[in-house]
Amino acid sequence: MDESKELEQLGQFFHDFRVGRGLTLKEAAGNWSAATLSRFEHGKVDISTEKAAGLIHRIGMEPIDFLLYPESAGAFPMRIQRLIETNDIDGLTKRKSAFFEVNKKETSMTKLANILFDMAIHWPAERYHLDAAVEQYLADHLTIPENLTPFELELQTAIGAPASHELLVLFWHRTKRMKHDLPKAELRTILAKLWLGALMNRDLDFLDNFRASLDGTFVTDGQLSGDTDWQEVWPFMQLLEQWVLEPSLDNEQQINEMIADTQAMGCISQAKYFTLVFARTRQGQPHHNPALIDHGQPVTVSKSNNFVPQRRTYLGLSLSDLALDRNKSTLRRFEEGKTQLSFSALVKLSGQIAVLVPTLLDNMYYKKQGQNRNITLGIGWRSIVAKKGQHLSNSSLERMIDQSMASMKDAAPSLRKAQLFVLQRAAMEVGMTSIDKAAHRLIAHDLLPQILKSNHWGFFEYLILRYIYPLLSFDELSMLFQQVKRMMQNRIDYDGNTYAYETMSMVFIHAINSMPSDKVTSFLHHFKWLYGIDEANRSRWHAIGGLKTALDLAQRTVTTRASVQQFIAYCKSTGHAIVLADLRAQWQNFVPDGYFEISSSTR
Repeated sequence: MDESKELEQLGQFFHDFRVGRGLTLKEAAGNWSAATLSRFEHGKVDISTEKAAGLIHRIGMEPIDFLLYPESAGAFPMRIQRLIETNDIDGLTKRKSAFFEVNKKETSMTKLANILFDMAIHWPAERYHLDAAVEQYLADHLTIPENLTPFELELQTAIGAPASHELLVLFWHRTKRMKHDLPKAELRTILAKLWLGALMNRDLDFLDNFRASLDGTFVTDGQLSGDTDWQEVWPFMQLLEQWVLEPSLDNEQQINEMIADTQAMGCISQAKYFTLVFARTRQGQPHHNPALIDHGQPVTVSKSNNFVPQRRTYLGLSLSDLALDRNKSTLRRFEEGKTQLSFSALVKLSGQIAVLVPTLLDNMYYKKQGQNRNITLGIGWRSIVAKKGQHLSNSSLERMIDQSMASMKDAAPSLRKAQLFVLQRAAMEVGMTSIDKAAHRLIAHDLLPQILKSNHWGFFEYLILRYIYPLLSFDELSMLFQQVKRMMQNRIDYDGNTYAYETMSMVFIHAINSMPSDKVTSFLHHFKWLYGIDEANRSRWHAIGGLKTALDLAQRTVTTRASVQQFIAYCKSTGHAIVLADLRAQWQNFVPDGYFEISSSTR
C-alpha cells in the first residue's frame, strides 16, 4: 500500500469513530482547524503526533480500539495467532507474501518474520523442528519475557512444538528470572505455552522439572487462577498431559470427546487447534540442541523517552532499516527529541518495530506531557469496578469519578456526558447511592439512537451497552442486540466482545424477572445467533448457558431441559467448571438446588 493509501485509511479510521459517536468536525478538532481535520480524514493531509494524541482524547478512543485498525502489509505480523492455531496455510501464505512484498531489504525483522511464518505454517508436522542456527538466532533476539509485547506472544504461539528441549528450558529460565516483575496473567500465559510445547514433544524430563513452576499462584483447585488468554486451553492441556503420561484408549477418548464437544458449542477454530495439537503430540518426541548457548543477560528495554532507539537496538535494527521515507538524519533527530514525526509515520514506525500504536504514543508523547494524559474512560472505569466489595462511601466514589472526569477534560462535551454516565453506573454497582436515576434514564435514551446508527463500535460503545440495558424497553433491547450481532460477527476475538457477552447474561435474567411470560420466549429467540459465533471465550459460554436456562424457565419443556443438560455435559467434558459455578451464583434465585448438575440420563 502506498503512502497516500495508508494516509487515507488512517483518516477513515478516525472519521468512522468520530461520526459513529455523533461528533462534529469542530467538536473533534478542538482548538485546531476543523478544515484540517476534514482534510486528514479524507487522506489529503497528515497531522502531527501531538494533534493526533489530542484527537484521540477528544473522540474518546481507547488503546484497544487500535486493534480494530487494519494491520499494514509491511508491519511485522502481530495479529496472526488465529491463523497459526488453525494452521490456515492460505491465510498465512498471503500475509507472508504481503509482508515481503513491502520489506525487500533483509533485516533482523525480516529474518524473524521468515522464521515466524515458517513455524506457523509447519508446526503441526510431526517431523518439523527448528534447526540449530534458527534456535540460536531466536535465543539471541527474543528475550522472552523481558520485553513482553504482541511481537513476542505471536512468536511464542508458534515456537512450542518445533522448539528443542534446550530452547524451552532457556525461555523457562528467563521467565523465572523475571517472575516477580511480570503481571500474573502474562506469567501464566508464558508458562502455559512452554508447558504445551513440552507436551507436544512428549518431553518428560522438561515436564517433570517444570511442574514445580505450576504452584498455587498459577493453579487453584485444578483451575487457572485469574484471567488469562489461555484460560480456555488449560482444561485441554490437562487432558493432554494425562494422555502423555499414560497414552491409553480411555485417555484418548476423553480428548476426542472434548474436541467434539468444543466443536458442538460452536468453537470451531479452537476444536481444530486441539485436533492439530493432539495429532502432533501423538507423534511427538523430544528434540535436542546441545549446541544452544545463552549469551548472557538479554537486553532489557526500559520505558523511557528513549523508547524507540532502545527498542530498535533490542530488535537489531539500524536507522537505515526503517522504511519511513525519511533519511537517517531525520530519524536520528526524531530519536533525540529534536523533531517530530507525522502521525502516519509514527503508525508506520510502530509496525516496523513491532509495537502497538498506543504503546508508542504512551512512550513517545504522553510520558513527556504528564501521566494524567494517559487516563481514559476504560482506566477510570476499571479503577471503580476494582473497588467492589470494599464498601467505599459515596464521597469516596464521587471523588474517584471527579478525578477521572478531570483527566478526560479534553473529550468533546457530548462524550463527557456519556463518560460520566458510565462511571456513575459503575459506581452504583460498587455501592454508590447518590445517583439521579431519572436523569440516567433520559441519558440512556439519548445514547441508544447514537450507538444504533454507528457501524464502528469501540470499547466506549461496549461500556455504554453494559449500562443502558436495564433502562430500555425490551423492544429497544431487541434492536440494540441486533446491532451487537452485526458488530460481533465481524470482530471475532475483540476485547469488547467479552463485555457484550456479560451484558447478554444479565439481560436474560432481566427478561425472566421483568418480562410478561407470553413474550419472553420470542424475545430470547432473538439471541440464538450466539450459537454461531466462533469464539472460545468463557463469557460466551456463560451467555449461552444463561440463554438456555432462560428458555427453559420460560417454556419448561422436555426439550428445553434437555438442552440445558446437554450444555452442562459440554461444560463438564471441556473443563468449564467455572462457567457452571458462575451460572449457579447468577441464577440461584430462579432455579432449584441442583439445577446445574447433570442428570444420570445425560452423558
